[in-house]
Amino acid sequence: MPFVQVKTRSGRIKFNYTISTPNSDSAENINPDLPVLLCFHSLAFPHVFHSQFADPLLRKFNLVVFDFRTHGDTEGDDLPEGYGIKEAAEDSLAFMDALRLPACHFVAIDYGSPIALQIAIDHPDRALSLFFVSQICLKEPPDVCEGHRQVYDSWTSAFPAPDQFDVELGMEGGYGFSQFMFSNKMTNLAQALFNATFPLCQKHWGYHGKRNFRVATLDLLCGRQSQPKAALSRLRCPVKLVYGTDDVAYNQDYSEEFLQDLEDAGVEASLFVVPGAPHFVGVDYASQVNPVLHDFILQNDDRKPPPVSEHILSPWDALLRSNGWTPEGNNDSDDDDDFVITYPQ
Repeated sequence: MPFVQVKTRSGRIKFNYTISTPNSDSAENINPDLPVLLCFHSLAFPHVFHSQFADPLLRKFNLVVFDFRTHGDTEGDDLPEGYGIKEAAEDSLAFMDALRLPACHFVAIDYGSPIALQIAIDHPDRALSLFFVSQICLKEPPDVCEGHRQVYDSWTSAFPAPDQFDVELGMEGGYGFSQFMFSNKMTNLAQALFNATFPLCQKHWGYHGKRNFRVATLDLLCGRQSQPKAALSRLRCPVKLVYGTDDVAYNQDYSEEFLQDLEDAGVEASLFVVPGAPHFVGVDYASQVNPVLHDFILQNDDRKPPPVSEHILSPWDALLRSNGWTPEGNNDSDDDDDFVITYPQ
């Protein structure tokens, strides 16, 4: 995967990114004649858009995703104290500038949604539309903050020394992540995503990365505030929200409240609800989410790209297969299965 280096007020960053086009699973450049969907990933999971990048319906567009700081294969300076949504948005805008991306359709999930929103507020000309899956743009609910604290305590306690790892405490932290993301219903694809993500988390948030973990999770997530009406009124593009009713962290009222805030600010906005889906709606419910995303893009872009070949792959196909994904097999979850994490040797 390619890298691009930038420098912002909060430090130097070497962003890892992926571009998929109709003709290439991993391209060097976008096709300038096609809409660009810029994806902002979730906490910890840079490959969470696998099911979108693998879909011929969406691969008629340029699909671009980049790893946030202390995530995935992105490298750079440690996060400074006080690093928050505005700083993350500034970093993301620097990435857009470095790649010379035109105005994009922002597609964000979870952690990425308030960052994408901040860019669209501060630079309305850079966003053509906002498609937010399991948004967290409002102030974090107290019970969710407590959940983040429990995961943080378990995870950091699992690294008592540079060369030590407590598997039991790591499992506790892993279970917390699993419950938050997938409502503890781990399909084969969800498990493979988790297995692929764990060594990246260990790399960034192990013994020497505990402070980065605190800043990137507890401080950024629990310290953020809802955007005021005056800020939301600066948006110049439509917004589509997607919510799964089996989300164990955020109830539907949380998304409906943000929808109301947008409408009160004069923003064209709507909410699509997916029954039974967990927080990571787009992973195993892509068959419901992707057509909505596809139609939303076409409704808000004059360019009408032709269909693409069915013979495309996600850029993370091999990675996920090596971590246990068997798409040819049964991908249904089994609530009675034990939760398993595959740790690197």
